[in-house]
Amino acid sequence: MINDFLKSIAQFSDPRFRKVVLIGVAGALATIIGLWVLIWLGLNSITFFTDGGWLESAVDWLLGIGLMLLVILLFPAATVLISSLLLDQIADAVEDKHYPTLPETRPQPISEALISGLKFALTALALNILILPLLLAGPLYVIAFYTMNGYLLSREYFELVAARRYDARTVETIRKSRQKKLWLAGIGLTFLMTIPVVNLVAPIIATAFMVHYSVRLGTFVPQSA
Repeated sequence: MINDFLKSIAQFSDPRFRKVVLIGVAGALATIIGLWVLIWLGLNSITFFTDGGWLESAVDWLLGIGLMLLVILLFPAATVLISSLLLDQIADAVEDKHYPTLPETRPQPISEALISGLKFALTALALNILILPLLLAGPLYVIAFYTMNGYLLSREYFELVAARRYDARTVETIRKSRQKKLWLAGIGLTFLMTIPVVNLVAPIIATAFMVHYSVRLGTFVPQSA
């Protein structure tokens, strides 16, 4: 498993990896700055105190600082969101370099992707709601967080790479047959997602890792094997 992570990180020299990173960062910057400008213009058009003066200036400064903090907080999430739309390119790059003899991918119907995404979203929502009371229990919440998100991330990224070759029912069957090993890998992915700066490229590492890991688990068999 560690070797799969190392191979995923080593491939960041691949132009296709760098392209996804740059698009994610640039897209996030453009989106966040655009949002900041729109909100700033909107707030400047509002007068909070009819007599103006220092109170109005103080409010403007506080709102400006608040908007800047909002930009900083949203930037990682926006970067991850945009780069996540291009993860198929990461899987292609890994397969081209390491597993060129894998069978061809299949076109995934939009309806299949939507149903799979909806099921995942509902599962994630339900599990997050279930562990909320554990916030009062301190360490138990941390354990639950990694355990739950380990399951969610292993499922999300395995289905992302497996759906490139199998239909939804087959993907689910394969995932369940390898659930324990995938879950352990998912805990490692969750740890990556919680490291500042690293979390900006964590989806790319997770996708590349899952391709390596899935081949090693026998999910995808090269044609020459």
